[in-house]
Amino acid sequence: MIIGTAGHIDHGKTSLVKALTGVDADRLKEEKARGITIDLGYAYTPLPNGEILGFVDVPGHEKLVHNMLAGATGIDFVLLVIAADDGPMPQTREHLAILDLLGLNRGAVALTKIDCVSEARMAQAHAEIISLLHDTALEGSPIFPLSSVSGSGVDPLRHYLEEAASSPALRTQSGNFRLAVDRCFT
Repeated sequence: MIIGTAGHIDHGKTSLVKALTGVDADRLKEEKARGITIDLGYAYTPLPNGEILGFVDVPGHEKLVHNMLAGATGIDFVLLVIAADDGPMPQTREHLAILDLLGLNRGAVALTKIDCVSEARMAQAHAEIISLLHDTALEGSPIFPLSSVSGSGVDPLRHYLEEAASSPALRTQSGNFRLAVDRCFT
């Protein structure tokens, strides 16, 4: 199963992928220097049954939405990442709209950075997420409060992803062929 991240810049998408896989998906020198994801990153982790979970880590910056779109077109499962301190932000909403347009309806929400907020703020962010997902393809998706830094809450998400991978969704066989190309050639 291919899992794609989505969400606002600096909400912890890359850190979460690293916590789940042990792989830092930011590979470019510029990404390391600036501390933000610029291009698509990839990570894989084996499952106990021999299958593999693949992750596509997308940038969250508004000027890199074309890269996010290129990464989201081939995923099976959405991991919407929202930081507890900020809650849903503009690129969270933009990424969610893109996911809706792509018809991606299997997913989960990672409520990150819970170690940076009070219980009251975490509850408020949880309520904001439920409101955000109302009338979207991800409505009713489970929300996993976690900290990628301390590892708190990461295991329940990992187990959920393993279970989701054991029952893959059927892919539609109708419609036109679409190939996402994220590079141009002259």
